[in-house]
Amino acid sequence: MSTTYSGRTVVVTGGTSGIGLATTKRFLDAGANVAICGRDKGRLETALADIKSEYGDEHLFGATCDVLIQEQVDDFASAVVTRFGGVDTLVNNAGQARLSTFANTDDDMWREELDLKFFSIIHPTKGFQAHLEKSKSGAIVCVSSLLSRQPEPRLVATSAARAGQLSLIHSM
Repeated sequence: MSTTYSGRTVVVTGGTSGIGLATTKRFLDAGANVAICGRDKGRLETALADIKSEYGDEHLFGATCDVLIQEQVDDFASAVVTRFGGVDTLVNNAGQARLSTFANTDDDMWREELDLKFFSIIHPTKGFQAHLEKSKSGAIVCVSSLLSRQPEPRLVATSAARAGQLSLIHSM
């Protein structure tokens, strides 16, 4: 990253692995304060230990938070603002892919997938919106997938939910 983010605070949902963890490290490289969350306490602790071994903990904050529960997101937002004084960037990254076909995806699986893809964007955005609006450089980044434009039959629920998620993001 060639831009400096010194003095800025970035929140990364789903920051405990994969794209979220890599994003966290890139923003730390650029000098940002970074707050991460994940719903699995063990994975969060492992990720924080990894990050701290490389970057220390002065510019890092982590908390267990299920982005599907608005109250947990609101508590996380308050904790981030208490720790760093504000928020400049929200990276909505929480999510996963569900391997299933139309034939073997039951109603509960559809609901879980749609809930995750929609509310992993809605709840953090609502929870951090007021803080982002106070920032001179407020931004929201939503990580998604090519599945939103190129569906895959073995990822039918994820593909459909990602297409809806893309529409949600554009509508926002």
